[in-house]
Amino acid sequence: MPAEQSAQINRILFQYDLFPIRVETAGPLIRVVTANGDFALKRKKLTGDQIRHMETAYLLARRLVIDAVPPLPSKYGDLIITGEDQCSYLMPWFEETIPESDVVERYRRLFVKAGQMHRQTMQAEGNTDALFKMALQTVMAGKMQWEQFLNTAEHHVYPSPFEQTVLNSAGSYLGALEQSNAFFSKGPEKDEDGGNKGFRRALCHGRLSPLHLLIAGERSCLTNFEECRDDFFIIETAALVEQANVMLPVDGSSWDELLRSYVAACPVTDEELAFLYHSLLCPRTTIDLLTQYTSDHTENELWFIRRWVRFAKAQGNLLRCFQHYLEERKKKESAKEEVKDEETSD
Repeated sequence: MPAEQSAQINRILFQYDLFPIRVETAGPLIRVVTANGDFALKRKKLTGDQIRHMETAYLLARRLVIDAVPPLPSKYGDLIITGEDQCSYLMPWFEETIPESDVVERYRRLFVKAGQMHRQTMQAEGNTDALFKMALQTVMAGKMQWEQFLNTAEHHVYPSPFEQTVLNSAGSYLGALEQSNAFFSKGPEKDEDGGNKGFRRALCHGRLSPLHLLIAGERSCLTNFEECRDDFFIIETAALVEQANVMLPVDGSSWDELLRSYVAACPVTDEELAFLYHSLLCPRTTIDLLTQYTSDHTENELWFIRRWVRFAKAQGNLLRCFQHYLEERKKKESAKEEVKDEETSD
């Protein structure tokens, strides 16, 4: 390690009354071995908003509201040490027991932790007019990009192999977009007083990822809260599901457990569940592939076709699992209503 960088680290550690025995780089972190234990030092540029977001999240962690790894306070009480070019903060070192390559297990833990975070910071219902408007704009933008791609492909005398693959599957995707468009166009349901119904806000991590989860044995903790915010948590849930759908095995074998584990940790309303389902009908992944093919065609045709076919299979398996869960949930609710009616009649 260069002498200048070593001196900077020593100055930071002085604020924690720590003397390094050994310092080594471990990915984006610096592992610091001391007589008082091992620590993880992270140095990066942070805006004022990001610092405030982190302080909010880690205050909740210290109060045991959420399960996260908070920075350790310096001897002056600072969670984050600001410098001219970078900010620094120190955390306990975690010896992870699940490798990054085990995406199935890491997503299994992540869905539970995300659900617990959302549930433990949940607030009262909020106004959802802007939420539905934003979702509708997303659907309309996706529909426009689809139409532009199809218009170009259909005007080619001989569509490319990838274009033909997209043309063959366009009907199902456009049908799903129309279904999603109809749902978001109606806007949110209102209660008897004209208020919003069924949507809650919570702390959202902002960058949920298996890489932002530390796992040591049975313990799992979220980290990297720079982009956290208060928002309708179902937006973050939808983004997490779509992200996982790209990374997990294409056969969809994990989805039943993932969906149930999230809902067990964070019970969702029927309205939130419907919003989640219709959000998944307009996946960003297909739009990104169409855009990449049109504007940055650096990969060959076979690469695009494989990506498209793989995602189509994964998307189909995800939606089938989700539909099965919705049907099962509806049957259970109907059975409960029948029992209530029988008890009332008695």
